[in-house]
Amino acid sequence: MKKSILVFAVLFLGIAAVEEQAWAQLSFGGDLRLRMIHDQFSGSLDDRESLTYMRYLSRVNARATVSSNTRFYSEFTSITDNELVPVRGIAGSGQLMYGLSQLYGETIYSDVGFIDLMRFRVGRQQFPIGRGLSQGESAYFINLFDGVRGDFATGRVRLSLFGAVTRQNLSPSGLFPASGGDRIYIGRLSTTVAEQNLMSYFIYNDLEGMFNDNYITGFGGSGNILEEMDYFWEVAYQRYNQAPGLPEMSGIGYMVGLGHRWPMGPFRWFKVETRFAGYEGNDPETDRIGRFSPQFPSFFWGDRAGFANPFVGGDYPREGRDLTGSHIWYIRAYVVPHFLPQSRFQVQYVRVREWIDTDGFNPYNNEIAARFFYEITRNSRIQLRYVHRMPNEEDIDPDTRLVSSATDLFEIHRFMLEWHVWF
Repeated sequence: MKKSILVFAVLFLGIAAVEEQAWAQLSFGGDLRLRMIHDQFSGSLDDRESLTYMRYLSRVNARATVSSNTRFYSEFTSITDNELVPVRGIAGSGQLMYGLSQLYGETIYSDVGFIDLMRFRVGRQQFPIGRGLSQGESAYFINLFDGVRGDFATGRVRLSLFGAVTRQNLSPSGLFPASGGDRIYIGRLSTTVAEQNLMSYFIYNDLEGMFNDNYITGFGGSGNILEEMDYFWEVAYQRYNQAPGLPEMSGIGYMVGLGHRWPMGPFRWFKVETRFAGYEGNDPETDRIGRFSPQFPSFFWGDRAGFANPFVGGDYPREGRDLTGSHIWYIRAYVVPHFLPQSRFQVQYVRVREWIDTDGFNPYNNEIAARFFYEITRNSRIQLRYVHRMPNEEDIDPDTRLVSSATDLFEIHRFMLEWHVWF
């Protein structure tokens, strides 16, 4: 027995010595967000109690370099359920979701003909565009985007092509794939002019069934105007394939932002930033059905309002959730003091309104928040957050006999402590 163990140990050390160079190319990373939250409600018709619960988000990734131009990447993500809807589950954490959010192989070639750089990726991956108006990136996009991506660069021009399966049908037994499903195809062209970034893109959503497809065309830019003043803008148009005899359905969306920071007195940095986004909704007084509703937008402004993600909820006009569309305005200011450069204090305000106010009722809520960040170490940070969510001045209570999200115009006071660790 001891002899067998000794032989095994020798073999293991021999393999390790041979593979030492290969193992040296393997690296790991990831992060953990742990949030402890306490919500207090006021003005509720059902006199609901306060909630105290925890939320989690963890990601672990591995990157292996096989050769000078080939590598593999894998990312495992686990999250608790919708943070926007406070629910109680086991230990107050709610349902736990997990999966391989990214898993792909990548090959890079340089100086191929007139192309300076070519990159190909095959596998599960995400393809964010701009700030997430039409196509975003989110930890909540698990088990999506199994496809192929190609990037080509020559001079200052870059072309990216992407195609993926976003939903696959299964057999009645669930043991193997069946025909059908949903697919997405994207092309993006970008360049740099006078040190400003410009892009254009095309998205085709090929959903299963007849008259279910739609496409989006968009343009955008970003850069710096002065030394510390940055900006971005993006506008997109979406058109749906309607059945014969039905009215045309299309819509526009846009997003703009401007920020400026400068040193001031006792502060190392003082920054003010504002952003505005619009998702067109329907106007019943026109023959056209107005709707800008991408499949996978993802941007996060504020705590509850201004979050666009079709798998989590929030203010977006997708699949009839809110046919009116929305306007979202966000402004924040933060300071970094000289005497405590590891900290940052931030205040922000989010206001959400309907795209077209047709009935004098706005179902959205506004919020004001204060945040304090402190960097404990290079890889660890805590955040203290207070959020006050309030119905806007246009909200009404049409029928107090019914308690619903539309009639129960309550306020929420949220207190949160977050510990964020990454490696």
